[in-house]
Amino acid sequence: MGDFNTDLLVPTSPRSSKLLHIVESVGLHILPLQATHHNTDGNDTWLDLILTSSPTLVSSHGQHLASGFSHHDLIFLSYVRKPPKLLPKILHMRCFGRMDLEELCLDASKLKWDSVVGASTVDEKVSAFNDTILKLYDVHAPVKRVKVKRPHAPWMTRGVRIAMTRSDRAFQRFRRERSEERWNLYKAARNRCNQMIRNAKRRYILDNIISSSSADIWKFLRTLGIGKQPHFEFQGTLGLDDINRHLVSHTPLDHQTKCHTVDYLNGLPCLDIDPFHFSPVASDEIKKIILSIKSNAVGCDNISRRMIIYILDHILPVISHIINFSLNSGVFPSLWRMAHIIPLPKTSNPTLPNHFRPISILPFLSKILEACVHRQLSLFVYKNNLLSPFQSGFRPGHSTVSALLKVTDDIRAGMEDTKVTVLALVDFSNAFNTISHDILLSILSHSMISSEALDWFSTYLRGRQQSVRIGESASSWCDINAGVPQGGILSPLLFSVFINLITHNLQCAYHLYADDLQLYAQANVDCLSVAVDMVNKDLEHIKSWSDRFGLSVNPSKCQAIILGSHRTIKKVDTTALPAIIFNGSVLGLCSSVKDLGLNIDSTLSWHAQVTNVSQKVTGTLWALYRLKNFLPSGNKTLLVQSLILPLIDYCDVCYFDLNADLLDKYDRLLNNCIRFIFNLRKYDHVSTYRSQLKWLPIRQRRSVRALTTLYSILMSPTPPSYLTSHFQYLCSSHDRNLRSSNNLLLKCPSHKSGFLHSSFTVQSVHLWNALPLEIRTADNRYAFKKKIREHYFNKLAESSHL
Repeated sequence: MGDFNTDLLVPTSPRSSKLLHIVESVGLHILPLQATHHNTDGNDTWLDLILTSSPTLVSSHGQHLASGFSHHDLIFLSYVRKPPKLLPKILHMRCFGRMDLEELCLDASKLKWDSVVGASTVDEKVSAFNDTILKLYDVHAPVKRVKVKRPHAPWMTRGVRIAMTRSDRAFQRFRRERSEERWNLYKAARNRCNQMIRNAKRRYILDNIISSSSADIWKFLRTLGIGKQPHFEFQGTLGLDDINRHLVSHTPLDHQTKCHTVDYLNGLPCLDIDPFHFSPVASDEIKKIILSIKSNAVGCDNISRRMIIYILDHILPVISHIINFSLNSGVFPSLWRMAHIIPLPKTSNPTLPNHFRPISILPFLSKILEACVHRQLSLFVYKNNLLSPFQSGFRPGHSTVSALLKVTDDIRAGMEDTKVTVLALVDFSNAFNTISHDILLSILSHSMISSEALDWFSTYLRGRQQSVRIGESASSWCDINAGVPQGGILSPLLFSVFINLITHNLQCAYHLYADDLQLYAQANVDCLSVAVDMVNKDLEHIKSWSDRFGLSVNPSKCQAIILGSHRTIKKVDTTALPAIIFNGSVLGLCSSVKDLGLNIDSTLSWHAQVTNVSQKVTGTLWALYRLKNFLPSGNKTLLVQSLILPLIDYCDVCYFDLNADLLDKYDRLLNNCIRFIFNLRKYDHVSTYRSQLKWLPIRQRRSVRALTTLYSILMSPTPPSYLTSHFQYLCSSHDRNLRSSNNLLLKCPSHKSGFLHSSFTVQSVHLWNALPLEIRTADNRYAFKKKIREHYFNKLAESSHL
């Protein structure tokens, strides 16, 4: 808080606008006040500001007159930072730490599986398998009742405890005999103990951030009290049964409409492809799948991943037998259809059941069976092109970046032709949980899934139950009558097959990523109403489709925007345009929308995107600064590379037309990261340290990412066809055998203005053709990226020596 010498009572002034932009970029909030500076002429101003990063923690704030000694008011703030009191918890857990692994494996090798092999149904086989595994671990790692009074310090080793004991004893001796010698002995023991604790913490943190994903690192940092904490005080007025009933509730599709939709699907002509049948799964493939799944969550069968991994070589044949029996019999095990639900709050103070979103905990072995089916079904779907080419969700070689490249390059192409683009973003409500099982099975049948496989999918979808669990408390079980399983490995693919039908008969250009649908139409400014009418007709089609297929669209979360160049946007008279309407609700035109994590404004200026990235990077750095003086630079480098650089890099290839000011802002964010790693001061130069880290400046960094993306598009076995069509080798444009035929140079798309020149399609081709031939002919993506990084480093070194 303090005097910023900027009058925010006039927020449109250049000085106020710049201050507000800076405050927004770093993720701060200005608390509202009245005029705080009083002039004798009565022209009061608001100069004194209170800035905070967490307004929810402010209990009160305000101002008082100080007329006796100042023209400025006294401003005050009361900030609540009361740490939550941790209550003792009673946990029931297996103690694997003291388990004799050799004895466990020896007993596992002696297990008899006759009850599993001889069982007639898959449910009996799973039940017999679970009983055998649980009895084995009840002997070697029995479940114990543990009372947890405070969070466990995992870095607390036996050596650290001994050092702490010696330090305490040295202090007791000093208290009995207060001499200089005793004091020095205590200080030496205390310092040695503190050093051991710091080293143990460093080793523990380093072990948990090496080779971990960003999500896993954030989860680990929360255990250290860093970042947004997931814990909340559960209100006694909220019943677990009430939450569970809300989570499974949905507006069912009426029987008559569902029957009409199923009849429509059954009446569609059969596809001219071979039917899908399950193939036997080899034990080696099952083992790879088991080792690839890293989740340690324990499902309702009480069998964890760790319990399987310890004795995997001894039980792999019986797991393979159960999985192949399930596929052959067309039955998914009943026990594996039961899920524990962890409710995560969507608000800081949840008081209603709809304030929670579910996280599903499925049995570990059910995920293995799902992964086996996913491999076979996805191969069938992609081989036979059952999905629209403009569906990018959960497909190999496709991503949100490739989807956004397609959309933004199309918008630029429209700007090139002096056209404007009408873009509508459609938001489906709770889409994964409202899919009708009957309709999905009919779609699978139309997609040439055999009747035997269809039986398996029917038992996989139907008969599911869930129970909400918080700690040791759990709700009663509720039946799930719709939707694909939350957290299931098969669920995304099944959803993609289901929603793919919405793309039929769309007039506008579109792109689909899971349940995120982007509709856009282009026209000259004079004919813009025609484009709006096209979007409205497609929105009517989407409404009709959603009514027939059981998905609902939330109009309040749908967005619409008109995009074009500065000159054409000025000519648009929004008051004269017809409204963009969905189901009777008008979609107001926004100045900026968020599409798959990318902030797009009406003129592609990218100010909103850079501001959003700046907020996220600054907030993450603030969280990490708690470790600034504790971790060595190597650990901090890993944290920055895992948590911050992906924020800066995400979709940067979509906006090559950043102006110099915005690029410099990104460079400053990168410099702040370097200062955090090396404990530098605010104005210390970072060039030497950047070279030490082998980081490129932001412009060259973006070029590396663009070239790597282009390499993936050109060389991937499953590239997005909507991007590969934009790139053509020069040698493919003629039949002559020239010396340049093998140089892999690309033909630059024709363009006449800077709009398309700034697109990924054009810029990446220029960068590609400027590379030496030995880099363009790299064998794989890793070698290619390594070579272009070295190439840009060498160019920077040469320029610095000039």
